Amino acid sequence: MDARDVLLMPLHALVSNKLRSALTLVGIVAGVASIIGVMTAISVVQATLEREMSVLGAQTFQVQKWPAGGFASDAERRRAMRRPPLTLANADAIRERVKSVDLVGSELWDFGFRVAFRGETTNPNVSICGGTPEYPPNNTHYVGLGRNLSPMDVRSAGRVAVIGHAIARRLFPFADPIGRVVRLDGRKFEVVGVFDEKKSALGGSFDNYVLIPVSTFLAIYGPVDRQGNLRSVNITVRAKTPALMPEAIA
Repeated sequence: MDARDVLLMPLHALVSNKLRSALTLVGIVAGVASIIGVMTAISVVQATLEREMSVLGAQTFQVQKWPAGGFASDAERRRAMRRPPLTLANADAIRERVKSVDLVGSELWDFGFRVAFRGETTNPNVSICGGTPEYPPNNTHYVGLGRNLSPMDVRSAGRVAVIGHAIARRLFPFADPIGRVVRLDGRKFEVVGVFDEKKSALGGSFDNYVLIPVSTFLAIYGPVDRQGNLRSVNITVRAKTPALMPEAIA
């Protein structure tokens, strides 16, 4: 039997049994498609969980006095309390001396405030972040409308704010918020930007806070918190590349 006969025999079988051949082909295609679909779904779920478990960017880590996950024991809490608070000068030192990083941001937080505009008011659960222009890229929460904070805003302790998507939706359902003056904790701030919506697949939301210059935050609320403790700056640090993460952390 030559090669031509070997080729003609299966072709003849396919032509003679068109229905069976078509069903076999459909089964193969459906099986491959199912495998691809399952693998794609697994990848999406994995990426979503990784994103939800870490608000920071893939090349970003945080330096802070207090452990992000809370205290595992009283001894750990006491050790943390003995650490000196981090300062803006510490962030400047990292920015100037660590060659493996490109973005270093500073954050101070306080919670439980209202934002108001012309009779409309949010619930008293708004968070205030005193931050620097590095906040959006280091936290992967970008400004979708208007602009981000600028270095000049920080140097001048400007009364400007980037508001969360939920706040913009509550106070400005039918208007452009950019350039409007809101009252944050009773003080006037000009809205210069609105964050993109960033809801969590795990049920949380990252949309109910206001970003103001860290210098403005300190000028208003001071270096001491409500409990009488010196505020400690959270420093976010982005390595130049993923490969440089260990070196940057060290």
